Order: sequence, then C-alpha cells, then structure tokens
Amino acid sequence: MTARKSNGGAKAAAAASLTGVQGARRRVNGERVLMSFKIPSDLKMMLQENARERGTTASRIIIDGIRHELGLDD
Repeated sequence: MTARKSNGGAKAAAAASLTGVQGARRRVNGERVLMSFKIPSDLKMMLQENARERGTTASRIIIDGIRHELGLDD
C-alpha cells in the first residue's frame, strides 16, 4: 500500500503564486485589492468597448470614475 501525500505542497505553491500576484499589484498610490460587483450586461459591453477604443482598461475607467465621484481627481 502506498502512502498518499498531502496536498500541502500544492497549497503552498498556490499561496506563493498568489503572494507573487498580490505583490505585483502594488502601486505608488497603494495596494490594489479585488472588488466584485454586478453591473448590467449592456453596460459592461459598453465599458469594454469604450476602454478598447481609448486604449485603456475597464478597471482604469472605473477607478477614474470613482476618484471623480469622491472628489479625488488629480
């Protein structure tokens, strides 16, 4: 009978990978975190199309919009 290895190695590798991704997301203005929210599908399509046309990302448009609404425009 062979001994079964625990999944600790895979979990450690996944954690190390996640840590690396989180570290890569650090920016001058602070650490980036993941937020999840729902929007209408047609608005999502319009946002993605607009981002593509502007040569930017949907995330950048959303961040800029939030900063504007909070009065934090640069």
